[in-house]
Amino acid sequence: MASTKRFAIVSILLGVAAIALPYFFGTLAVLALGGVMLASGIVSLFFVIDVRKQGLPVSVFGPWAQIIAGLVVLIWPELALWLVAVLLGGGLILSGITGLTALRDAGIVNPPRLRKIGLWASILLGVLLIAMGALGSAILLGMVLGVALIAAGLHQWREADLLR
Repeated sequence: MASTKRFAIVSILLGVAAIALPYFFGTLAVLALGGVMLASGIVSLFFVIDVRKQGLPVSVFGPWAQIIAGLVVLIWPELALWLVAVLLGGGLILSGITGLTALRDAGIVNPPRLRKIGLWASILLGVLLIAMGALGSAILLGMVLGVALIAAGLHQWREADLLR
């Protein structure tokens, strides 16, 4: 039980550090993703090669694409972060526009003010994320990672107390 609580404390402290240094932890998370993509691609390539030796016509394109993508992410993490910013920001903008259009087309005379504020906030956050680029998505990833680590640590702590 003591080791579970130690792990919980480490998780909470890492979460606080991720919130305090979001760019560092966001970039670190992307680098970890690149490493996992590279390792997974290599394992997949070995598997595909083995399957091809058994006479099954399996393509090696997927594993090689995964290996190349992992290498690109490891070499240029800012590129991956920029891509996340553009895709996520674009999604937020489209979500906000679609919601506002649906409200207008529904013919509701007085739509809920909080709903309209949320949709406009989605558009503004999307624009801000795209404008900030790699920095914005690294900060967002770091903050999300920090909150997730703190939540996991608190959950571990509660579970350790329940096991007593």
